[in-house]
Amino acid sequence: MRSLAPFAAVAALALALTSGRLCAASAAAATAASAPAAAASVAAGAPIAPALPAHELTAQDAQAWLDGLMPTALRTARAPGAVISIVKDGQLLFEKGYGYADEKTRTPVDPKRTLFRPGSTSKLFTWTAVMQLVEQGKLDLDADVNKYLDFQIPPYDGQPITLRQIMTHRTGFEERIKDLLAFNVPEPPLKDVLSGNMPARIFAAGTTSAYSNYATGVAGHIVERVSGMPFNDYLEKNVFGPLGMQHSTFRQPLPEALKNDMATGYQESDKPGLGFEIINVPPAGALSSTGDDMTHFMIAHLADGRYGDAQILKPETARMMHDTVTRPFPDLNGIALGFYQANINGHRVVAHGGDTDYFHSDLWLFLDDHVGVFISVNALGKDGLGEGIRDSVFHEFADRYFPRSEPVKALDEAIAKAHARQIAGRYQTTRRGETTFVSLINMIQPTTITANADGSITTKLLLEPETFVETQPYLWHQVDGHDLLQAKVVDGKVALWSTDVLAFAFAYEPLHGLAGAGLEVPLLCLALLLLLASVLLWPVGAAARRWYGAPPLSAPRRRGTRWMALASLAALVAVVAWTALFAVVAQLTTPHLDAWVHLVQFLAVVGFAGGWLVAAWNLAQRVRAPGRRGSVAWALLQLLAFTMVLWVAFAYHLIGTSAGY
Repeated sequence: MRSLAPFAAVAALALALTSGRLCAASAAAATAASAPAAAASVAAGAPIAPALPAHELTAQDAQAWLDGLMPTALRTARAPGAVISIVKDGQLLFEKGYGYADEKTRTPVDPKRTLFRPGSTSKLFTWTAVMQLVEQGKLDLDADVNKYLDFQIPPYDGQPITLRQIMTHRTGFEERIKDLLAFNVPEPPLKDVLSGNMPARIFAAGTTSAYSNYATGVAGHIVERVSGMPFNDYLEKNVFGPLGMQHSTFRQPLPEALKNDMATGYQESDKPGLGFEIINVPPAGALSSTGDDMTHFMIAHLADGRYGDAQILKPETARMMHDTVTRPFPDLNGIALGFYQANINGHRVVAHGGDTDYFHSDLWLFLDDHVGVFISVNALGKDGLGEGIRDSVFHEFADRYFPRSEPVKALDEAIAKAHARQIAGRYQTTRRGETTFVSLINMIQPTTITANADGSITTKLLLEPETFVETQPYLWHQVDGHDLLQAKVVDGKVALWSTDVLAFAFAYEPLHGLAGAGLEVPLLCLALLLLLASVLLWPVGAAARRWYGAPPLSAPRRRGTRWMALASLAALVAVVAWTALFAVVAQLTTPHLDAWVHLVQFLAVVGFAGGWLVAAWNLAQRVRAPGRRGSVAWALLQLLAFTMVLWVAFAYHLIGTSAGY
């Protein structure tokens, strides 16, 4: 959702492909999908989100609440440290570090000095820079971006893309992870990254939400081109300087004066990461900043662009950024110009979260309440719980200080059951890789909605399964939570759905065919087992014939068995090679994999396509031989197995010539 890069999905894919976990995961998913989820048991008209009393937001109350919440949350999540800062009415209200910036040295988090990596929250600074140039008349939000670039982005369906579409994530670019994040390598020139690994556009511009780090990089490069200044220099002169953000930078690696203040990033406590993360598309997420510096930025945006005597945006420009909303679903949060909506409990909120591998952050502006909150945690944490701390803080903060004033009630049960059956199924996200081997994630990790017996629905979107109860036709409310889920229905079928938290970035489309029926992965697993059996039966069968004194196979059958065993072995070697490649991609330690990608693609051609030809030849040989129906049936099964493997290889781009991903 908010992450800089979906590397967790790649890592999960690599694990799933290893040691039979793909098939085990498929079986578990099938069991979970077929088993009824725990019933929400909410009767029609019953409140599922009651109104709550409000606390007054003061520094004393905020500290008492957070001092009770954060230490326990960090221990439970196995996350070393965090920083939280709150502003109200143009002033710093509260800021505090919790836990450690570095566990080994026991260095505490200092909100004024300790640097965190806010990830995609960095985009807000890129959008601010864009809007500064818009108000100066140097940029047009609705012009073809090629007007400002020194390379060209080809049209899709005859249409270019615009800065407005970039800022609202509707450019139609597919997901790419190559050249996005790495360790211990120099930061490459932004233009080289953008022109050398351009993702395909898979949707018409302006039609579909598909979050894009690449497109944000394009916007940052436009800032460089139009201003005549390097991106880092521009921000330091026009944003960080006026706002007094002296401990903030997009520079990678960090300037010497800031290096000692950088928090260590962790997988979880006692498991430090690989080091300082180099974001190869800096405008999308390279910021390093302190909790205190981020308060300056929040105050400026809450005060219509003003911080102290500095005015970084005209008031009308700041309001334009916050109030110009594109809403992909009528009743869900949309996206403003760069900020996305996070409205909660009837209060207007714009926000932006961000994730690197090790840092997980969020920034929220309660526009009408003149309140801003920033949080960053320096570990993913056990089972992703460190990443989830920010969501808990946001929801509890809103419920404590800006609670819902009206309860939410469930819809008629009969209607709810009919609509639950209608939406139940398997889906893929619009933020996806589609033209490269990364598309295999779509097969391994579909999103499933299950209809429950009481008319509620259950799906797993982030850390845990969530249950939703329908409150309006095709609008569901999360039980014991704040999220909403809405579907668009065309000709009686769900064509698209998303949630309040996700709609700005992507939606979900139904899967069809074998994938929609949940048969793709089981059939692939069966095919791989048949290929493994073909390999094992060659030596095992020969040994069994010698043991029992059976007559040797005829020359044609012996030749066919040998070639099928070799072809099956080649196919399995290609599967292992692809698994290893995904594992390397997930580790992020090898930035240049083009040669390896081409090697594995070659192995796929030999193993999958070559194997299919051998299987077809073998079947023809068996059919021509008299009798032996069992032999023909086995050869047919082998051909079907290779057909399934070859189909997956072509459908998910395991066979191809492009090294992009």
